[in-house]
Amino acid sequence: MSLGISNFFDDPKSSMEQVVNSVQAMGPIGLVYFGFVYTIAEILALPAIPLTASAGYLFGVVQGTAIVLLSASIAAACSFLIGRTFLRSYVEKVLENYPEFKRIDKVIGQEGFKLMLLLRLSPIFPFALSNYFYGVTSVKFWPYFWGTFFGFFPGTIAYVYTGQLGAKLSLGDISHEPWYIYAGGLLIFTMFLKFIADTATGVIRKMEESNDSNDE
Repeated sequence: MSLGISNFFDDPKSSMEQVVNSVQAMGPIGLVYFGFVYTIAEILALPAIPLTASAGYLFGVVQGTAIVLLSASIAAACSFLIGRTFLRSYVEKVLENYPEFKRIDKVIGQEGFKLMLLLRLSPIFPFALSNYFYGVTSVKFWPYFWGTFFGFFPGTIAYVYTGQLGAKLSLGDISHEPWYIYAGGLLIFTMFLKFIADTATGVIRKMEESNDSNDE
């Protein structure tokens, strides 16, 4: 089945809806197809949140989280390596408009895994685009990869669970508890994620300030 890469740029929303419909019709192999499309979408720096939620709708929380984490991690690794090699000059020019990234680069070489984990938990930078940016920083590959993997985990579960909850509600498959119990659980988890994100952002700011004071 054709992926239709050009259509992703013309109409990403419709293209992703077509992916979901295709996966539903493909049976078990649909999981592999979904993972492939998700990886390509992330490498192209397209908004993948709709696909992340769709993973819960299509595969449930466990399988959905696993395929999204695997696909996003592969895409992050590919984008990082592309940014570090083939597109390095271009990415460095783009980063001239992101002074915040230059500040982080001063710290990221020393606090590779820790800072990457915090950056992935924090909403400071968009996930897909920043993968290329990190390629031109001083962070090494493996601290980058594992910081990305574990930092991406909590948010992935939340979006995937949202998709599964949507599937249950649309199909009327809330057999054990009322719908508001599931919705309440999602709200609590979302608040917890916001707390983690705010905490991570605060720690990053303190690390930047500490590094700036050491440079003076």
